[in-house]
Amino acid sequence: MRNSAIEPWIHQYIVTLHLLKALELDRKYAGAMKLSRIWNGLFERLSIRVEREHVGIKQRLRKSGCRIVLEEITPERNYHVMYVYQGYEFHCSIMPAVLRGKCEEKLKELLEAKE
Repeated sequence: MRNSAIEPWIHQYIVTLHLLKALELDRKYAGAMKLSRIWNGLFERLSIRVEREHVGIKQRLRKSGCRIVLEEITPERNYHVMYVYQGYEFHCSIMPAVLRGKCEEKLKELLEAKE
């Protein structure tokens, strides 16, 4: 049994979580750049927007009765999430290359969107 209503939200939960981590790591590297104050401001604004979206997704999952039970990185380096929805246990795994691509898509979407 697959739940097509909740799974896209689980995917977005994972993408926004990892995008937040990537932005923080990139922000540390930007400190060595000559225009670091400008880049830090951009990273800050992006982080705030991604964090708001991530919190909204978590609230939506919680309101729909979905509970994330386990988050882990498998030996194959895939990101695995186990969640319970409507009394059933579901699993979602994302390969690193796919996760990176989804994070890049989300970042591009945020950069192109008007505030």
